[in-house]
Amino acid sequence: MERASLLEVNQLSVKYQTGESVLKSVSFSVEPNEITCVIGESGCGKTTLLNTILRMSKKIEITAGEVLYHDLNLEHMTRNETRPIRGAGIGMIFQEPTASLDPTRKIKTLFYETLRAHQKISRKAAYRKAYDILSNMGFNDVDEVLRSYPVQLSGGMNQRVAIGLAMSLEPDLLLADEPTSALDVITQSQLIDELLKLRKTYGTSLLLVTHNMGVVRRMADKIAVMYGGRIVEYGRCEKVLGNPRHPYTRALLEAIPRLDGIPPKTIPGNRIESIDHEGCAFSARCTKATTACNEKMGQKKVIDQDHWTLCDVFSQEESH
Repeated sequence: MERASLLEVNQLSVKYQTGESVLKSVSFSVEPNEITCVIGESGCGKTTLLNTILRMSKKIEITAGEVLYHDLNLEHMTRNETRPIRGAGIGMIFQEPTASLDPTRKIKTLFYETLRAHQKISRKAAYRKAYDILSNMGFNDVDEVLRSYPVQLSGGMNQRVAIGLAMSLEPDLLLADEPTSALDVITQSQLIDELLKLRKTYGTSLLLVTHNMGVVRRMADKIAVMYGGRIVEYGRCEKVLGNPRHPYTRALLEAIPRLDGIPPKTIPGNRIESIDHEGCAFSARCTKATTACNEKMGQKKVIDQDHWTLCDVFSQEESH
């Protein structure tokens, strides 16, 4: 019997309570011990995707499709039924660590309360586990960190503490929303090393939202490129970056500064404000677009194993 994916998102469509559509027919999977990076400009639906998976906002409504975690349909479960899954099964790292760190609690208290919410554990045992996790994450004076309040730590230290808190419950899937965006380059590199070490140590899978292509190149096994609430290209990292088959993916890569002196290219036009239309959302900004692109969304084109795109025109031209 074929083993199910750790996480499966099937034809997921989502709207806000205001009626605005934010995700349309999103499908992908995350396998055990795998890192999938979701990339795209601000407003494409990346963060909404993470919030939908964990059902973190009552303002989000699933209008079609499903989210399966170990074959459990999360949408059909009550919030009480999903409570044991949130944290212990699926962890979350926010872009801003203060979103998960109570400023009135010392770090050691945060660890104890997090662990105590899911298991019977003494303060001494919680402290020991927190000490081991933070030691493995490269903190020098772990005792001092555990005695500190978040405000007494730097942004980078707080982000690492937030990751440690998420990993203290040993989830098999970790969602991360732009965890490196507010950090300097050196701290970003250290944080990436810690996340990769966590995967190696615990076998944790990651679903990582980012706009940083350097992070993608270092971490991703698979890439999902999002634009206008849809995944427009998906596949193994080396295939998507080495042979992009959607104009938006190509535009993203050409917008990155290069070491060979070739200046980056700005993506023309502005991103769409609404995804409620039948055609390709990128057509207004695409030099390859035809009249058909404005009227009808491209069909899924399989480039090869573990690589597909939604573009009809660009994928055909590149194959000749």
